[in-house]
Amino acid sequence: MLGMIFTELLELVEKKYGYEVVDKLMENDQLPSGGIYTAVGSYDHSELFIIISQLSELVDAPVTVLVSEFGQAFLVNLIESHPQILTNISDSFDLLSKIDRYIHLEVGKLYPNAQLPHFTFKQLSENHIQLHYRSARPLATFAAGFLLGCAYYFYELNRITRMAGVDTSERNVTFDMVREPNEGTHG
Repeated sequence: MLGMIFTELLELVEKKYGYEVVDKLMENDQLPSGGIYTAVGSYDHSELFIIISQLSELVDAPVTVLVSEFGQAFLVNLIESHPQILTNISDSFDLLSKIDRYIHLEVGKLYPNAQLPHFTFKQLSENHIQLHYRSARPLATFAAGFLLGCAYYFYELNRITRMAGVDTSERNVTFDMVREPNEGTHG
């Protein structure tokens, strides 16, 4: 897994809970990397789950909530640090339609060994899409947070539902998204 995922998580934890919590997380002797991450490094995804499980205990929050919050923050940080992503993109559905064809293609150029998830985009109407997530890693809750972050970034109210399916794992999920009218802004 790309090191930038780990560095982004630790930055989010520091911003939200303080450096002391980050320090406690990095003292975990179960981390094969020793808790030392670089954005350009590559690490086993199991370390991410170790960190988030420990964070859950430290801050008394459910793992799923923390993973979803991380997905949201990751999307916003990704766009803010790489504004070129939004070139010719008008809304969340437009961005989501280009994840595999554009964003992951560019990430693959920077990190040729990255094992990226796959997204299949299906437009059902102007305000209704389905997005199928498939990955070797069980991070569908992170993807759901990513979708929420996308809606937030574009000031949209998107109702996001996981569709019932044969495979209810975190590796193979279809999200149904309906964009609802919104006159508000995020703060």
